[in-house]
Amino acid sequence: MNKPAAYFMMFFVLSIVSFGTWQLFQGNLEAAFSSFPFLLIAYFFVKPLRK
Repeated sequence: MNKPAAYFMMFFVLSIVSFGTWQLFQGNLEAAFSSFPFLLIAYFFVKPLRK
C-alpha cells in the first residue's frame, strides 16, 4: 500500500473510532454501533494489501 492510501486509511479509521467514542459518551448507542460496518469494510480492504 502506498503512503497516501495508508494515510487516508489511518484518517478514515481514526475518524470512525472517534465518532463512535463521541456518540457513546453522548449516550447515543445506535449511532455509536452504526460505525462498526465501516470498520469491517476498512479491515477487509486493508487485509489483502498487507505484504
